[in-house]
Amino acid sequence: MSYDYGEKNGPHTWVLRYPNAGGTKQSPINLNTTSMRLDKTLTPINVNLNDLQKQILHVKEHNFSVEVKGCAVLSGGPLTSEYKLAQFHLHWGSGNNWGSEHMINGISCPAELHCVFINTKYGTMETAITYSDGLSVVGVFFQLGKSSNNNNALKRLCTLLKTTKKGESKDIQPMLDLNTLLPNDLSRYYTYSGSLTTPPCNECVTWIVLDEPVVMTIDQVSCFLFLFMIKQNFFRTLLKK
Repeated sequence: MSYDYGEKNGPHTWVLRYPNAGGTKQSPINLNTTSMRLDKTLTPINVNLNDLQKQILHVKEHNFSVEVKGCAVLSGGPLTSEYKLAQFHLHWGSGNNWGSEHMINGISCPAELHCVFINTKYGTMETAITYSDGLSVVGVFFQLGKSSNNNNALKRLCTLLKTTKKGESKDIQPMLDLNTLLPNDLSRYYTYSGSLTTPPCNECVTWIVLDEPVVMTIDQVSCFLFLFMIKQNFFRTLLKK
C-alpha cells in the first residue's frame, strides 16, 4: 500500500490503511520543556560509528535514505540494550524555516535527521517493529548557519543526490563521516516512547531527540528543495503536544 504527504494519501488518511497510526503513542510530538521531568539518572548516549562497512544511498520519488552495513552501535541513555544502526534519512519542508518533524516549544527547524537503530536482541527490522523497544531513533535538528560551517557530509550527500536518479541506489565511496552529522553534546536530549513517523506507524520506538542542533547552509537546504521539486512538506504533522 502506498502513502505520501499529499492530499490523496497524506498523513490524515494513513489510519484508514495503517491502524497503528491511530494509536496513543504516535510520533512526532511537540517537545514542551515546561512539562518535562529532568531524569538525573540518565547517562549520555554513546554512538560508536567505528565499524561501518558500507553505505548505500537509495533515492526514491520524493525522498532518500542511506542504508548502513556494519556494526555501528547505540547504547546508554534510556536504553537497556544495544542497538545497531540500520539507516538514516532526513525530513524537510517546502520552505527554509520549517521541516523538522519534532518541535521544541512549538518551534520548528529547517530539517531533522533520523538515525534508525534496531535492538540487537530482535535482529531484523521486521521483527523489531513488533516490540515496544524494537527500535531507537536518534533525532538531530538542523539549523541554518554560515557557509564557513559547511558540513562536509551534507555537502557530499547533496553532490551524490544530484548524480543519482530517482529509483536508483548507489554505494557511497568513500563513506560519509557520520560523526559530523551528530552534535558534540550527546548528554542533553529529550526521550520518550513513541512510533515510526511513517507507515506502518508501529509504536516501537524509543525516541532520543538531541538538544544541540547541527548547522546546515541555505545552499544545502535548497539542494533538497530543488532536487525533489518540493511543493509539499515531507514530514508528519504533530500528533500531540
